Amino acid sequence: MNIFKNNDLIFSSILGFFARALAVGLSFLMSVVIGRVLGVTESGYFFLAFNVLTFLAVFSRLGLDNTVLRFTGSAFAEKDWAVVRGVLVRAVLIVCITSSVISSALYFFREFLAGSVFFKPELAPMLGIMAPGIVSVSLLAIIGVAFQGLRRLIASVFFSNIVINFLLLAGLLFLGVSSAEQSAWVYTVSACISLFAGFWVLIGALGKEGRAPSWSDIFHSCLPLWLVTLMSQLIQFSGQFVAGGLLNAEAVAQLAAAQRTAMLISFILTVVNLVVAPRFAAMYKQGALQDMESLALASVRLMLFCSLPALAVMLVFPTALMELFGAGFEEGRYLLQILAIGQFVNVATGSVGYLLTMSGHERELGRSVLISAPVAMLAAFTLVPLWGAVGGAVATSLAIILQNLIAVFQVKKTLGINTLLFWRGSRFFERASMRAWSK
Repeated sequence: MNIFKNNDLIFSSILGFFARALAVGLSFLMSVVIGRVLGVTESGYFFLAFNVLTFLAVFSRLGLDNTVLRFTGSAFAEKDWAVVRGVLVRAVLIVCITSSVISSALYFFREFLAGSVFFKPELAPMLGIMAPGIVSVSLLAIIGVAFQGLRRLIASVFFSNIVINFLLLAGLLFLGVSSAEQSAWVYTVSACISLFAGFWVLIGALGKEGRAPSWSDIFHSCLPLWLVTLMSQLIQFSGQFVAGGLLNAEAVAQLAAAQRTAMLISFILTVVNLVVAPRFAAMYKQGALQDMESLALASVRLMLFCSLPALAVMLVFPTALMELFGAGFEEGRYLLQILAIGQFVNVATGSVGYLLTMSGHERELGRSVLISAPVAMLAAFTLVPLWGAVGGAVATSLAIILQNLIAVFQVKKTLGINTLLFWRGSRFFERASMRAWSK
């Protein structure tokens, strides 16, 4: 099977890889600089406020990311600018309203949330300063998927991931920032600048205006996956949220730094998904399940090959990696090892989420997160009081592993593809197996 049928696809895939690599590198570097500049305590407050903002921004988007990507992607292929403009206008209007309401609620209830939920009154100023960022980050995500649907991968990654982190890094390094509150201001201003720049470029990329899709079509598309997206966020952040309410800022900072480092393992998964997701959709529509299985298993082998070295480094040299964040972070070495295992399983199970969504089995994907998210919360509330930050790391990894294994089961049940049997179809593994059996 010829995976790459033309040079344009190969070129765009390479550009997408380097753009995402730059985005991941900047995000990690931003976390390291914050840890070293602010120290373990102040960075703990910043990371906790940042995670709250990220979760609420996802909540504000109502699942419209997937809707905008779906409508713009299909409409762009036919140069139907009416649909592209229409879905963007409606999505932006909806997200503006919801994110503004949630941003206002966070601002007015910041002291209650900081003091009565997280038991950290010092967190309130950061929540208030970063509250407007919910609007900017939410809209930037819509801009990012719109560019992705328009096949402008560089612009998509640039405005949704790169520009904010770049501006924040510049502010941290050149403005003499020394506190979590100052960092929060820099982040909020960076998000606003990124938003205006993104809108300016996006408007120039659109064609003529015309008839738009209906509101019912948009809500029918976005709402089913909204809950899935929220549950996925809970799986990622439940350990940090519970730790934020029960542990000190230092432990929260160590857990956040460890999780950000561990997620470097899953970088290859995001890159591979960029290429294989639309191909899964096309193959399923054509009934080419055998080709679909071959592509899925080949991608697992590729991801294992790329992620094993990163896992080995995190398991063998966790202290050295955590020391990059500065003094006090080295105590999070065990957190990094635990979280790295969870992220490796996330990669090793393959693109199971896209296999389900691209084949129209969103409900099956929903079942995996609707089971895993409550488990994540229950495990976090049980293990964090017992084991501290280690309990938060264990809870997160367990939930990630459970979510992916359930998704593997759903893929096997609905499509007949078992992504755990990654050696199937590989001549190398088949020859090695035959040699082993002959002995």
